[in-house]
Order: sequence, then C-alpha cells, then structure tokens
Amino acid sequence: MIEKSFEQAILLMIPKPSPYPLLRFGGCGDGSYLIPDDIIGIDACFSPGVGNFKYFEDDLLFQYGIKSYLCDFSTNAKNLTTPLIDEMQFFEKKWLDVWGKENTISLEEWVNKYSPDNNKDLILQMDIEGDEYRNLYATNRYILNRFRIISLELHWLGELKDTVSIILQKLDETHTCIHAHPNNCCGDFIENTTGMNIPNIIELTYLRKDRFIGNPDNFYKPKLPHPLDVINVPSNPPLLLNNKWI
Repeated sequence: MIEKSFEQAILLMIPKPSPYPLLRFGGCGDGSYLIPDDIIGIDACFSPGVGNFKYFEDDLLFQYGIKSYLCDFSTNAKNLTTPLIDEMQFFEKKWLDVWGKENTISLEEWVNKYSPDNNKDLILQMDIEGDEYRNLYATNRYILNRFRIISLELHWLGELKDTVSIILQKLDETHTCIHAHPNNCCGDFIENTTGMNIPNIIELTYLRKDRFIGNPDNFYKPKLPHPLDVINVPSNPPLLLNNKWI
C-alpha cells in the first residue's frame, strides 16, 4: 500500500452510494448511529466503550434479534440505563486495548472469544475517545473483514493527521464509507487543499466491499446531512459538512 497524505486520505471519508438505505439505531440523541439496511443475517454486534447507554444495541436486539457484546472498564453492568437481556447481551468490565495488560482485551481476542466462526458476519460500533486508532491499527485484516458494518467515531482529526490517514487507508482496504456525520461538540477546520471542512470529531458508517452488489445506478446516493441525522449536542450550533464533501 502506498501511503496517502492527509489531504488524500480524507477523501476516503466522502460517502459513496450504498446499495441499501440507511436506518437510525439508538434513539434520537447522541449515541445513535445510521447504518445500512443490510442487517438480516448478522450474528452479533461488538460495542467497545459503551458507557452507560446501550440503546443502539437494544434496537438491534428488539428489532432484529441480534445479540451484543459490550465492554467498558469505566462503568459496571448495574449502571446501564437499560438492563442486560439474558443470553443476548453480555458486558465485560474491560478496556478495549492492545497492550495485553490486566483489565484489557484486544478486538481480535474479543471476537475470537465470543464469535470464533469466521463465516458469521458482525457489526462493530466503536466510540472509544481516541483509542480507536491503535486498536484498529493492531487488528488483523481478517478480523476487520468479519464486520459487515462498522459504525465508528473518529476523534481529534486536526491533531492526529498522520494517524488518521493510516487508519482511513486501512479501513478502505476492506470497507467503503457510506455516511459521514459531524459531531458538533468540538468544531471543525478547513483543509486547504481540498477545501473540505473537517470536524474534529466525526461519525462514519462503513459497509464491507463485498456487499456492493447490483446495479450501481440503483444505489442510494449519500445525503449530507441525512434526514435521519440528529444533533449530538443540542445546545451547540449545528455543524454541517460543506459542499466540498459532495
């Protein structure tokens, strides 16, 4: 792989047409995400950094019968605002991390522990406050390829440009971005070469490349903003992606 510059790599965040429409899971506020309606047949969702809210995972369970595995060392199962559903939702008090230290588990270890069958597709919903970079960097491609859908929040794009570039390129090997939503918590900046306004924190939805079947003329064109998008911080001004994203 020839490494791209930040200016080149951020073009990989521009959403591409999707063979499936988008649906929102997780309620009507921060913590809800848009994912493609390609959910039937998915075996499980892995959600690191869940905090005390699992509305996204609850929607997957109650609407599609999908079980979820959650981990977060900063909280406990008893603190969850909705109770765990027996035999369908599982919580581990651990950090997702790559160092092999006490109270941590890597994404590869976690997936292989609970979903060892490589023929079963999964969802990854990851919001871990900047730790996503080293975890995704350390994850083998075969594990990433297990995830039919990835919903990912990237943090501090303006401060971690080289790291952001590497991760965007790695994800592009197996997945295609189909939706981008700026988190209005922390502002944005203009990337001068492309003219794109880059949010310091952004939510991206990915679909695995092998799911792009059918006539591309019939795919759903990306909408920025999408009608199902919600404002993360209602007390802050809305943050929209500019026309350089189209």
